[in-house]
Amino acid sequence: MAEAPSTAYNATVDLLERNLPGGSGRPYLVTRERTWSYGEVAEGADAAGAGMLALGLAVGDRVVLATRDRPEFVMAFWGAVKAGLVPIPVAQGLSTSDIHFVLADSEARLAICDGSSIPAVLPAAQAAGVTAVVVGGRRREDGARPWDEVLAGPAPLAPAPTAEDDIALWLYTSGTTGLPKAAMHRHRNLRAAPGALAAQVVRMAPDDVILSASKMFFAYGLGNSVYLPAAAGASVVVDEGPIIPARLQGLLELAHPTVLFGVPSLFAGYAGLAEAELPPSVRVVLSAGEALPVDLFDGFRRRFGLPLLDGLGATEALHHVTSNRVDDVVPGSAGRPLDGYEARALDSDHQPVPDGENGELWVRGPTTFAGYWKRPELTDRVYRDGWLRTGDLVRFLDGRIYHQGRLDDLMKLGGMWVAPREIEETIRMHPDVRDAAVVATGEETGVPVLKAFVIADREDGELSRELTRLCRERLAAFKVPRSFEVVDELPRTATGKLRRFVLRGGRPAG
Repeated sequence: MAEAPSTAYNATVDLLERNLPGGSGRPYLVTRERTWSYGEVAEGADAAGAGMLALGLAVGDRVVLATRDRPEFVMAFWGAVKAGLVPIPVAQGLSTSDIHFVLADSEARLAICDGSSIPAVLPAAQAAGVTAVVVGGRRREDGARPWDEVLAGPAPLAPAPTAEDDIALWLYTSGTTGLPKAAMHRHRNLRAAPGALAAQVVRMAPDDVILSASKMFFAYGLGNSVYLPAAAGASVVVDEGPIIPARLQGLLELAHPTVLFGVPSLFAGYAGLAEAELPPSVRVVLSAGEALPVDLFDGFRRRFGLPLLDGLGATEALHHVTSNRVDDVVPGSAGRPLDGYEARALDSDHQPVPDGENGELWVRGPTTFAGYWKRPELTDRVYRDGWLRTGDLVRFLDGRIYHQGRLDDLMKLGGMWVAPREIEETIRMHPDVRDAAVVATGEETGVPVLKAFVIADREDGELSRELTRLCRERLAAFKVPRSFEVVDELPRTATGKLRRFVLRGGRPAG
């Protein structure tokens, strides 16, 4: 029996253009320089999509987006999707070889860059024979075309005859444990996403102003700043720079957002600022990217009066699949599965584990991906009967999920598996410790032992002895680190995730 044809659907027409014409004058993108209305962004998206097609691109071709967070990124994203092209946001700070890998792996036809990425993108594009477009450029540079020249083409843009099962975008994983791989998402994934976190937890509405510390190239940030606000008709604060704690305070004072998205490391640094003060406009604060320590949750709520709502998501699931809610918050947990999603913890034999025992998190829901590009074996390993294996180690208690770390973070010591998060949370209980990371190192003997790297307010021999005593009081003997090293900072990816392999290699930052 033949499969039923996929329903006609274009995510740009639905999510962005639902704001036209009645809301065309409503603010969408708010920068330090000016505010862009929904009508202006829709016009820019049409011009961008038409310009890309005029360069010779066809439906299904890939477009690499390698700019900072800026209105042109948003216009290029929506324009590509409307034209039936496939945008691929990539992380800031990639090297020429990184960009070359993405261009070659994706077989992209176009790369869009700006001043921050020109040194990496232009040589890679030239070597790969890929057309490059420079945002902010006033002249042709090394064969690249200026953005304004590309937008001079015909508009408005007729939507491509896409269907809900067609691919709308790709998101490359961070590649911290191997070569990056492209998770492909369909138009229907974008259609379903606003019904999850934005509707159920944030209750996002047209009068909301969204500020996301996570950038648009990241799955979390792309949802926070691009398609979830568009679906609600909300406004978004767009800032090109990395949002560090001091910069966050300035943006809060400038824009008075109502919804704040971030990651635990940012909130820890922000809570440590003497001048930090959340404006009364902020009504909800959400955290993701890594597990949220209980002490950070408690300290943030004591100081600012709002709970940090922790949740879990995955690039392969597009955005959140679980979350705490304003009226249902349990510190240390990642909340419950959002409506429309199912979650379970399985052992290595793919059997359910009892409540309270650790297992791998598998999820099923309307936003799970279509598979990895050109990686069918890997897709088959992580995708079974609609269930996605996340690689996250979790335990369930009373319907709530408690994140224990990544499976690839587990360490085996003397035949016992150890999850570093429990040890790190214990170390953070010390009043002079601001952050901690634990890894297994071989040191001189080749026998794995635990080593802790800590960010602390003091550095002396007594601190190590105090931390050892603290761990011995609260942990099994085999979980007590053999040594402690004070560092200025912990190595993290651009999305805020801890890069443990750097620490295991003996190259801590600081």
